[in-house]
This record gives sequence, structure tokens and C-alpha cells, in this order.
Amino acid sequence: MPSPPTLLVFDLSNLVFRAYFALPKLTTSRGEPTGAVMGVVRMVRKVIRERSPAAVAVAMDSPIPVHRKEVFEGYKANRPPAPGDLKDQIPVIEDLLGLMGLSSFTVPGWEADDVIATLTRKARAAGYSVEIVSADKDLAQLVGDGVVLIADEPGSRATRIVDARAVQERWGVPPGLMLDLLALTGDASDNVPGVHKVGPKTAVKLITEHGGLDAILTAAHGMKAGKLRDTLLEHRDDAVLSRELVRLVDDLPLTVDFEDLAPGAVPDVAKLVDRLERLELREVMSDLAATTGGDDVAVTPAGKGKDYALVLDLGELEREVARIREAGALSVDLETTSVDPTRAQIVGVSISCQPDRGRYVAVGHRYMGAPAQPRLDQVLGILEPVLVDPAVRVYGQNVKYEDAIFTRHGIRMQGIDFDTMIASYLLDPERHQHRLEQIASDRLGYRMITYDEVTRKHRGSQMCFDEVPVDEAARYSAEDAEIVWSLVPRMREEMERAGLDGLMRDLELPLSRVLADMELTGVALDAGYLGKLESGFETQLVELERRAHAIAGRPFNLASPRQLQTVLFEELGLVPGRKTKTGYSTDSETLLELSMQHELPAVVLEHRGLAKLLSTYVRALPLAVNPQTGRVHTSFNQAVAATGRLSSSEPNLQNIPVRSENGRMIRAAFRPSEGRVLMSADYSQIELRVLAHLSADPDLVDAFRSGQDVHVRTASQVFGVPLAGVDHEMRSRAKAINFGVIYGQTDYGLSQQLKIPRKQAREFIETYFKRYAGVKTYMERVVEQARTGEGVKTMLGRRRFFRNIASRNHAERSNAERMARNTPIQGTAADIMKLAMVRVHRGLTRGGFNTRMVLTVHDELVFDVPQEEVDEARRLVTELMQGALVLIVPLVVDLGLGTNWGEAHP
Repeated sequence: MPSPPTLLVFDLSNLVFRAYFALPKLTTSRGEPTGAVMGVVRMVRKVIRERSPAAVAVAMDSPIPVHRKEVFEGYKANRPPAPGDLKDQIPVIEDLLGLMGLSSFTVPGWEADDVIATLTRKARAAGYSVEIVSADKDLAQLVGDGVVLIADEPGSRATRIVDARAVQERWGVPPGLMLDLLALTGDASDNVPGVHKVGPKTAVKLITEHGGLDAILTAAHGMKAGKLRDTLLEHRDDAVLSRELVRLVDDLPLTVDFEDLAPGAVPDVAKLVDRLERLELREVMSDLAATTGGDDVAVTPAGKGKDYALVLDLGELEREVARIREAGALSVDLETTSVDPTRAQIVGVSISCQPDRGRYVAVGHRYMGAPAQPRLDQVLGILEPVLVDPAVRVYGQNVKYEDAIFTRHGIRMQGIDFDTMIASYLLDPERHQHRLEQIASDRLGYRMITYDEVTRKHRGSQMCFDEVPVDEAARYSAEDAEIVWSLVPRMREEMERAGLDGLMRDLELPLSRVLADMELTGVALDAGYLGKLESGFETQLVELERRAHAIAGRPFNLASPRQLQTVLFEELGLVPGRKTKTGYSTDSETLLELSMQHELPAVVLEHRGLAKLLSTYVRALPLAVNPQTGRVHTSFNQAVAATGRLSSSEPNLQNIPVRSENGRMIRAAFRPSEGRVLMSADYSQIELRVLAHLSADPDLVDAFRSGQDVHVRTASQVFGVPLAGVDHEMRSRAKAINFGVIYGQTDYGLSQQLKIPRKQAREFIETYFKRYAGVKTYMERVVEQARTGEGVKTMLGRRRFFRNIASRNHAERSNAERMARNTPIQGTAADIMKLAMVRVHRGLTRGGFNTRMVLTVHDELVFDVPQEEVDEARRLVTELMQGALVLIVPLVVDLGLGTNWGEAHP
């Protein structure tokens, strides 16, 4: 017997609230909230796709539940109003669902639950099974023959079906008695009273022993004397009232033709696409395209209308090079065996020099039955003339990777002209990733095949690229090159309109060459020294653990949050702070605050910090040494930090502490090459100098122009003492205030850092802004500019938008304001460092130096310098770094030399 058709009903109110609280609070570049919108649309698409219903309906609440208010005036009276940014999204969601061709149902004065009950009754009578998408326990009353709930969480992958058995397991009663259970327990969120102090366990016990509510109330008179009997008798009216409030009404005046509810094509594609684009929900567009073949939205499915081909003949490759010469440009992409350019072996090269056309030259595929492929040296020999010709423009996605690998093979590309990853980053620095498939979806409406799809799992593990059949590899890789080619004119125009083309051309692209060279050079590491350091750190950890146990009065696991909670809050009686799902927080911020009450948290913090250094660096760094070069080759990332700062990974060398003794000991493991020294060049107080320039505050400018200690100057201003009267403690506090202003530190944050009362910290900050009024005016101007929607810019034009700058949520708005104040300062400092790297690299190359730049960490550059070049390298690096950008105050560079990085840091 065939299965009955299915009606899928969405409880929109329930879905909206779950999406809002479960997913990140996303916004458009104009500040419009979209997190709940994206969550609901994704959830609706996912469930429809998985359940393949014959009919779909959306049930919505009436604005005011009039009929239950008539029964009980206090119904939902204590429910707080929905957050403003959630209210704003509800009509948007309703509009989108309508544009997707889904029918919505609402009845004035009634709630969505009653609409769902009515639709369910009518659907069952018409021969449909019903699936209700909701986590609302009230709807469990409807579960039964042919009716289930789907209680997926927004963002979850698994589908959770709640049938009659699941209702029994979850709530302890069958669906037919859920009404009685809810009448007894009530619902605090809806202000349904229930029976005072009767919780779910007691209610289940009563129902199991006596049956429904009427039977329970009848039996109450004969119960033995006790609180439960008295409670039931005293609150019987509340129970009866509650039953009426939670009872679902299934005979609302709804006219439904279920055949009209069949999910089908989008009725107005253009309008839906326009709406999604305005909301910047491009990933939703990609999802719609992926599940519909691209016909109902303007997103082209992978490969449609493209000419991608495999090249195995060298003569054919030479003809492609002739095409490149004629076009004057090419897009290039390498397929390799590793993401590490120092270890990667080339498997194939893809090229494109016209839209919709790409070619893949296979050179290193190794699998049973693989065709004969040309030798790599033959392929590179044919490609090299166009790659090294400055008249031939080269495009790529993260072109630094290709640059490094070609350099390893003796090919130095001269015409690097555009990088789609960097362009995406400059246009939208807040975006977490800038993968090519995302960019193609956003700007071309095109869904690319992914790396995971082409390297599908084989016998339980993912294939290496050299195991991928050459035809499939050609389809995937040629697409990469061609999509980059097609993106360049579109993104170049965007960059020009935004005034960012010069930033990429003159700074970021030259910098990518510098970073590629640094990655290939690497830095020497003394693994034996780290082995000894590991032993010392382990001894320190044992001693810290012993101290912690002695202070606590008993042994406990310092790494266990639960055991730490017990010791701190139950046994020592410290006042807990923020509560989490697993108890009160024991994170670093909490422990720092608690350390003002007791000595144990400080010891735990020290133990935790040392353990992290041990695992992250002391033990991990020797494993990062490349066995072929004997050096560590970190990867420098240009498209990660929204402020423009560089980051590093595999391994991350940016977070090794510079001021702590343990951090300096770890840095001492980094050594120069034989017969050389390490030279460290560090910008002195660069962010404060940028602040002085941007704010033009006369006192701050004067301090730097006169060469005065700016922290002493600030201490004198804030504490009202002569310069000569500033002691070490005052200077230290002034330093914290100076840098706190840059990072938007609050009075609370400053009080925690300086271990002073919050009121005193507030007074320090207020006095600072009175003394440095120019800084205050500048900060206010930047925040106001951000509020206008213009975003903020660095001196070189790097821009950043703050989508929560007008949020009604105080914490979100304050955080956006803090970042707005900080970005022009930190971003300009980052740009200065990048300019310096380009200038110094160019100067060393043109001067024929053997000195090599090997590391960059925030405001510091580290060089591997031959002994005979030390003096000239010092002079050149100082001159070029200090002249990287002209400010109204001088840029100052401190230099140091040493036999290791810790010793060299000035």
C-alpha cells in the first residue's frame, strides 16, 4: 500500500526564536540584522529537501492572542518583549518565505499552535500524514497516528523525529495525556499557573497512578493527608484554567486546498534574487542553486557552459602559451601534494586566458591506469617565458602560494597583477574566509566544485590530489584558473570604486612576494635547547601544582573545570562570576578577577599559562622543523585580521610572549644560520605615534617630537605631578592608560589590569581625556563617522565597516565603537609595517645583500645577517623603516643583535 502524502507544517514563531538565539547575530554591511533570517531560511530549505513533502504550510501567530486573554487576562503577561533586532527580522522572514512560494496561515486572535492543530485535523481527514516542524512541547498533544514533530535545532545536521514513543520517553506520558501534564505543571514563560509546586516528575507520577486531570482531582479528596493533597485541592481551579489555556483548538475557520500547497518553482525569481542580494545572503543563494540545479535562482551550477579540458601534449601547451601572449595575461593555479609550499610537489598546472575556458596540464598523477604525462621540467620550460615576462599580467587566488613554489623551481614571476583572495579581503575584511568558491558564488552567481568533492574519500580516507583521475582533476583545477580570470575585471572595478586598487597594487601584492620569500627562507631552531627547556617547564609545573594543592588544602586536578569550581566556590567560598552550562566560569578573565580575593587563582593562572607554552611551543616547535631544510617555515597570512595585521600559522609565532621570562626563553630557541647573527628591528610605540598623528593632540605630538618619554608625560598629566616627580609605579599605570585608550579599554578593564577600584580607574580615564582633549575629539569623530555607514579608514585607505555600530544591544554597540576607535590606529600601524617590509626587502635585494628577513611579529622584523653585513644592514633597515610613512611625529626603530631571537630583541 503506498504511503500517504505528507503535509509539512512550520511553526514559524518557534523557528524564529530558536534561530535567533542559536545562531550568530549576523548583519548586512548596512547594519540590518540577518542572523535569524538566514537560520530560518536554511532550516526551511533543509527540511523540505530532506522530507520531500507533498504540501507545505507555514503557521503564524496572530499579533495578539485575544481568545486566551479573554479566558485569563494574565496569559503571557510576564513575557518580556522580543529584542528589537529580532522584531525587525520577522517581517523579512515572512516576506522571503512568500517569495519562495510557501503559503502562510494565520487566524486573527489565535496562536500558531491552534492554526497547526486545525491544519493537522484537516490534513488527516484529507488522507495526509503530518510533520510539524517545532520544538514546542504544547504541540506534542497532536502527535499520534500519522502525526510527528520534527524538532531539529537551527544549524544541526541530524533530523530528530518525535513520534508517540519519543513523547512517552521525553515527557513520561503518551501524547493523549500531554494536555493533563501541561495543566498540572503550567508554563512560566506563558504565565500558565498550573498547580503550585507540582513539577514534571510529580505530574507524571500522578498521571501514572490516577490517569487524566479530572481523575487526579477526583482522587485528591481520598489521598492521605499531606502537602500534595492540600496543594491539589487548593489549586484545582488553577489546574482547570491551565488546561483550557494549553488546550489546542482545531476547528478554526481555515479554508485549505492541500494540492495548492505543493512546493514547486519560485514564483518570482528576479524578486527573490533581488531580496537575497539586498540582505547579502549569498550563501543562501548558493544553497538554493545547489538544490535546484540553478534554475530557480540566478546561480549557475558547477561547470555549466564551460570549456574545461585536460592537456597532456606539449604541442597543445605551446598553443595555449601563444593564446596567453595574445591576451597579455593569464590566470594560473597549481595542484600539489601539500599546502606547505616548502614541501609541496607539483601535480598539475591550470591556466586560463579567456572567460569560460580553462586548461589543466597534468604532470604528477600517480594511480593505477593513469595516462602518460609530460615531465614537470618540460611543462615549466614552456610556461616560464610568459611567467617571467613583466608584460604578461598574472592573476591568482592566494598567488603567494604559486609564487613560492615557482620560486623553488627557479621561476620568478614578474607580472603579478591581481589576487582575488586579497581583493575579497580588502573589500570585506570582516569576512572570516575568502575561499574562491565563496567569491564565485557572491560575484558570479556560480557554484564551483569543491576540493572535498574531487578528493572524495576512498577506503575510509581522503584521496591525495595525485590519486585523483586526471579528467576529474582537469575539471576541478581548470575551473579554479578560469573563475579567477572571470572574477578579475569585476573585482578590479569594485576595488577602483572603493579606492582600494592602489592598496593592493602598491602594498599587498608586493608584500605577498616578500612573505613568499620569508616562508621559503624559514628560521633555524635549536631543538636540543627546547628539549632542555621542556624538562625545566615540567619541573615548574609540578611545583606550581604542589603550591596549588597546599593552598587548597588537598590535591585536585588543576585542568578540571569542575574540580576547580568545587575548590574555589564551594570549599574556599570565593564569590563566583559568570555562569556557564557546566557551572560557574573558571576562564582566565574570571581567575584574574578572583586573584584579587585569594592567592589560589593566580597560581592556577600561572600553571595554565605555562602549560600552554609547553604544549603550544616547547613541545610543538621541534615537530614543525622541515626535515629537508632543518628550519621552521611558518605561513604568513595576509587575509585574516580585519585590522590589516599579519598573522602566522603552522606554527603560529605571533603569540610567543615577549615580556615574560618564559617567553624570552622560548624565543632563545630561534637561532641564526651558521656564521651569522639575528637582528631585531622593533618600531617604538608605533600605535601611540599614529594616534598622535591622527588626533594632532598638541601635548601628545610635543611628547614625541621632543623625544620625551610619553608614558612619563602622561603620568605627569594624569596624576598632576611634575615630570621629575613621576615614579616607576606612576609610569607603569600611565603606560596601561595610554595603550588602554588605543584598544578602547573600559574602566572595568583598567581596574582589573592595575588592580585598583573601578571608580579610580574611571577617574584616570576621565583625567586622561581632559589632558589630551585632541584624542577625545578624534575618537568621537571616528565613532560618528562609523555610525554614518561610511566605515573607517587607515591612512593608506584600508577600510572597515562595523555592522553593530547602531545595534540596540549595548554590549554589541560598545564593542563596535571600541573597534571603530582602534581600527585606524592599529590598521595604520599594520600598514606602516607592511610598507617597511616591502621597502626593506627591495633595498636588500637591490643592494645585493645576503641579509634575509626571516620573521615578522606585530611591530618587529627579524633578520638573519652575515657578520660582515651587520653595520650596513643596521643602517639600511633603520633608514627604510623610519621613512616608511611620513607622520607629524617621528617613527623610531629600536635595533638589537644576538645569537638568538630572545637576545636580539631590543
